[in-house]
Amino acid sequence: MTKLQQEQESVSAQVDVIMKNRERRFKFLMNKDRALDAIAVGEEFIEWMMINQEDCTEEILYFRIEDLQQA
Repeated sequence: MTKLQQEQESVSAQVDVIMKNRERRFKFLMNKDRALDAIAVGEEFIEWMMINQEDCTEEILYFRIEDLQQA
């Protein structure tokens, strides 16, 4: 596996952890009868993911600091 592939895997793993943590937090809050807090977590997550926002032009950028330092 190349260094670039390793970094891509690392980014994917980080996104997976974030997704899992948000789901666990949502379920925890629902189990504690804190529905409003759970909804707030869910809304924040959906906003972060930009789901169903066709007019959104914002991009999530990823760069390697080493590449910028070489330029």
